[in-house]
Amino acid sequence: MSFNVFAESWYQVEVIIFDRINPDLGEEKWVNGEPKIRPDMVELYPNHGMNHDQGLAPYMIMDEKNNRMNGIFRVLKLSSEYRPLIHLSWQQPATNRRQSRYIHMKYESESEVSKEEVLAIPEESNFIEDLTKTNKIIDGSIRIRSNFYLHVDLDLYYLKNVYNDNQIINEEVEFSDLNFKELTIELKESRKIKLNEIHYFDNPMYGVILQVSRLEES
Repeated sequence: MSFNVFAESWYQVEVIIFDRINPDLGEEKWVNGEPKIRPDMVELYPNHGMNHDQGLAPYMIMDEKNNRMNGIFRVLKLSSEYRPLIHLSWQQPATNRRQSRYIHMKYESESEVSKEEVLAIPEESNFIEDLTKTNKIIDGSIRIRSNFYLHVDLDLYYLKNVYNDNQIINEEVEFSDLNFKELTIELKESRKIKLNEIHYFDNPMYGVILQVSRLEES
């Protein structure tokens, strides 16, 4: 079977996840969620070292040159209002609801450990990982399924510490004791989509841009 015929039942899924640098919290009533651990969730893997003679591989991250929303990504990256967190595309076969899989989406930022934190590291610990700390920002899943129509199931969580403006600050309050809310903000939606259309999922804190198209030979 030729690649073109076989790829008619395969998709390229491209996702951009971004957050707002200065979100307007306003009068939003946030309800904390909790990222779900799904038994059928799969992890994407890179295409490094792939043997291209073995054919198509499901849930493999595609080369950046195959991304179709690079223009949108550049606009977000140059913007003073938005910060792109995730931009990638992967290939997967067309599957019905029962066979479809949730794709794990996760973004973590690393920051340098402060001098005080370094002093607290045990002497017997010599790992380089001790010099950085991980701050998880995005966790969740995206599922693409096809029956008579194409659907996307989005279930993402944005983890953020938000300062409570109502906190009264005085000289006796240490900075670390200030009232910060730890929020886990869910963005959950199931939507019927069409091939090649660009779809936007909105939240006051962050957003998702998604496109599903037929897998091309490139």
